[in-house]
Amino acid sequence: MNILKDMPTQYFDHFMLRSIKKSDALDMYAYGKMHEVTKTLSWGPMTSVREAKKSINDIFLTRPKQGIPVGYAIVDLDNNKMIGTIDFHSKSSDKEVEIGYVIHKDYWNQGIMTKALACIIEVGFEYYKYDKLIVKHLENNPASGKVIEKNGFTYIKTLPYTFRKINGILASNMKVYEMTKENYNENKSSKRYI
Repeated sequence: MNILKDMPTQYFDHFMLRSIKKSDALDMYAYGKMHEVTKTLSWGPMTSVREAKKSINDIFLTRPKQGIPVGYAIVDLDNNKMIGTIDFHSKSSDKEVEIGYVIHKDYWNQGIMTKALACIIEVGFEYYKYDKLIVKHLENNPASGKVIEKNGFTYIKTLPYTFRKINGILASNMKVYEMTKENYNENKSSKRYI
């Protein structure tokens, strides 16, 4: 088994985190086409299922070649739909990775991403043995900031951010957070995690 292609399956409530696969393209397009969902991301909105397929094939499924796990699909077990992703999308070194996530707007404000992030933190430190996890959000996306803070990340700095998207320029300040293995162990022992 390739641990980068086959991430350990995780469960919480009636949701599952499992490795993303090609057949998730239609579900990815369902939320990837929404401006509300993608307005603070460096991609989107998607214009076709084909674009979702290309994203899965060219971005997610090629990550193991870069030494990064393929990424999780967040699956609603009630309807077996992939409703978002959470992943280690880039790395600064073999022991330091950055987390990214997105979820269908029908699932916002239900605590799902907070629990998904708690799961991937555990996988990052316990399974992949990373030393540090980084996560960022734009200031105009405070809901993402709440998810990050609830999981015990430490705020590091704010940076100006500008990114040219196909439908305009995304400009805001980027807030950067980190969690070290030591922080994780301290939080785990004090039962800070949800």
